[in-house]
This record gives sequence, structure tokens and C-alpha cells, in this order.
Amino acid sequence: MAGSITDNAAIYKKTFTYVPPTPPSELIDSTNYTLNFVKRKLIHIGIDPTDMFRMVVHIITPSRYINISTEFLKRIFSLMDNILSFILEQPAKYKRTIFLETENFKLFSMMYSGENSLVIESKIHDGCRILLNRTELIRLHYLEWCIFESIVRKSTIMHPIVLKQFDIFTNYINGELSKVESLPRTSEEMTTFIKNVRDEHIIASSPKHDVDFISQLKMYALAQLTEHCMQRWNGEMSPKPFDGNLTIISPTSPTYLPSSITKVDIFDMHDEKVNNAKPYDSFDGMLSLDENDGPDYFNVQTVSDANHATYAMFPRPL
Repeated sequence: MAGSITDNAAIYKKTFTYVPPTPPSELIDSTNYTLNFVKRKLIHIGIDPTDMFRMVVHIITPSRYINISTEFLKRIFSLMDNILSFILEQPAKYKRTIFLETENFKLFSMMYSGENSLVIESKIHDGCRILLNRTELIRLHYLEWCIFESIVRKSTIMHPIVLKQFDIFTNYINGELSKVESLPRTSEEMTTFIKNVRDEHIIASSPKHDVDFISQLKMYALAQLTEHCMQRWNGEMSPKPFDGNLTIISPTSPTYLPSSITKVDIFDMHDEKVNNAKPYDSFDGMLSLDENDGPDYFNVQTVSDANHATYAMFPRPL
């Protein structure tokens, strides 16, 4: 059964079968940083074509993942000193602590395999959560500057190029469509038409000094290219592939300093309701364990409910 940890805690004694979550979307111009090679945990940063071409961060484990915004990652780092001081304590009698809760995410502690761990859980995508132990959190803390250097570079340099090349791609497709006698009538036919276009012909029409993202757009933004071209040739107004709002996050920006430099909460949190760290009901008796992301009831559906859909639900691609 997929669902929040709190919901599943009440039924952890039942017999379960693992149901994998829907895979995360592929990212353009992606960069990976390894948090734990043995357990295959990594942080994945890039431009998400299924989310209006916004910059996103995926934290991925072998069995789960979480999709967070760069703004929320910034807020996690702002609390890192407080989180580490709690996680590094020797666990005694277990008490869950909520470090941060917004409309979309919850950040809290739990005891797993005899040590305190951090849980990052989505409140809008059922079953999307990850656990980070003390070693992985320290690794994340060390990678803070590297991560935000990547975010700044992608936001300021690569993001505008990707959007410009999206326009170049669609303009090239429109030119090719004007040459054919029989236009694609369905989305499937348009997708096939776009797939058959040779990448090097589009690349040749791009500015020579730009980094090439044509092949990545064709691979990972095929649905967006198809919809854009279909709407244009159906006489509809083509939607913008992004909302035009680009927030740049930089370790060197006046609005952001790494948690290792300052302990002052310097982020504007007016857009989401935040609950500061507070005790939560204790939970004992975790019987079965999943070495990747916590007890078995984190990953599961009941056998009796096996005929019901339990996969996490995600918005359809644009």
C-alpha cells in the first residue's frame, strides 16, 4: 500500500507486497552527486520538461525517490545544523521530530536500523519519500556548494539555451511540416514525424557557440514538442513551455548563505505555512526492514487489496 508513513504505521503488521512507484521524469542537462554508492542513493539536478521546464531536484534510492524544488532544498540546508545535531545524537527512547512542514513536503526524523534518520516525504505525491542516515546527511552537507554551483550554472546559462533550442526545434518541425502533402492528424502521427527528423539537421540551424540540447529535447521533451506542434497546426495558440518565472539560487547570493556560515533563518517563507521543529508521537515496534528506505510498510500494498491501483499519481506531461 502506498501512502504516508503515518498512514501506513497503523497497519504495518499486515502482509504486504512491494509496489514500485512511478519512475521520476527524465531531466535535461542533468547532474548527479552520489550520497551513498553502496546503497545507490544520489541527488539528481536538472531541467524538467514535464514541469514547465523548471529546475528540479530528485533524491533517488533503489526503491523510492522524492522530487523537490530548488527552493525547498535551500530550506533544508538552512536547517542542516539543527538536523545534524539531532541525527548525530545517540538514539535513546525514540521521539519523532518534525523539522519542517509545508503544504507540499514534510521533513522529519525517525529511528531506523538503530540510528536516527531523516525522512523527506511528499504530501502531494503518494508514496514518494526517502530516508537519509547520518553518513548520507553529512555527505549532503559537504556537497552543498557543489550542488548550488550546479543549480546556478543551469539556471543562468543552460536554462535559457534549452528554451531557445526548444523554439528552434519547433520552428524546424513547422518548416518540415509545410513541405509534406499529408499532415499528421493525431498526436501519435506527430510524435512519429518528430522522431524521424534527423538531429544533425536541427543542430545545423542552431547557433554554433551554444551547447547542444537538441537530442535531449527529442528524447526527454518529445511529448511537449508534439503538443506544441499539434496546437500550432490546429490553429490554436501554442502554450509557452515554461511560466517565465525563474528563481536563481546561489551560495554567493545575498539571499542565500550555506548553513555552515550562518544559523539565521534568512529565507522568505510567506508562500508556505511552516511548522518549526516539534515533538511528534513516538512510534515503536518496527518489525520488518527494507535496507533501502525503511520498514516494509513504506513500500507496499496489502495482498487483499492487490487489485486496486496503488501507484503514486503524477500530473500528465504538458
